[in-house]
Amino acid sequence: MVDIHCHLVPGVDDGAESVEAALAMIEQARACGVTAILTTPHIRGRLDELPRHAHHKEKFQLVLDRRPAMDLYLGGEVRATSETREVVTRKEFTASEQSKYILLEMDFDQVPPYFSQLLFDYRLAGIIPIIAHPERNMGVLRNPELALEFVRQGAHLQVTTGCLLGELGESFEACALALVESGLVSIVASDAHNVKTRPFTSWPGAYELLKEMEERTRNFARPIVADRMVTENPLAVCEGRPIPAIELDEANLTAIRKRLSRTGKPSPAKRKRFFGM
Repeated sequence: MVDIHCHLVPGVDDGAESVEAALAMIEQARACGVTAILTTPHIRGRLDELPRHAHHKEKFQLVLDRRPAMDLYLGGEVRATSETREVVTRKEFTASEQSKYILLEMDFDQVPPYFSQLLFDYRLAGIIPIIAHPERNMGVLRNPELALEFVRQGAHLQVTTGCLLGELGESFEACALALVESGLVSIVASDAHNVKTRPFTSWPGAYELLKEMEERTRNFARPIVADRMVTENPLAVCEGRPIPAIELDEANLTAIRKRLSRTGKPSPAKRKRFFGM
């Protein structure tokens, strides 16, 4: 498994506080089956954040100098702001500075009115947006079809392992499951911040759930493929390779809208997982 969203660069945000804490996170991730990590410290999408990115690189190097048993890459979780269009072509804000992918985070209370234009600007520049944890955005929770529109605009969705397992609340769980079951999710990641309260330990359970969903949808027109979401696509992001586009013809759109309209109701995957408990 490859994790493209976590906070283990030491001392730069609300993630790891020290190099030792970062190394402990890496060891926990390795024990959970993670083989590569794109670490994504918080950064706002503004030109005046460039010195912060340089600081991230310095702190990241301190972790690399300890030669941990993990393939590590540096990116950022870029908070979308009204000024983010100013940095669309700046490779410093992209995954591994390759100008291929960018992990974008929205404010939790809404989808910004400029977000659609921002997605267009990045696609025009040849940079593919990956939207971090859309299942935790209140705008998407109120109107899940917004997530469908993001994908139609060429973005990829990343949902959180803990949300799939219900660790962060039922509403986030319902939305995460609906997005996965609709075939809209390209990547699953941990958003780990430490080894205790926001750890990597939800990875095994999330992978097991995705494999259950894969088995159940094996004969569907749009089957769920667990390894694509947890290994193939995230590794492609780390290495700057293309991720297969999600096909959205009219038949797919009808089925997706139908599933999204049931967000918040018990899903077949959830009923199966908790049957007999």
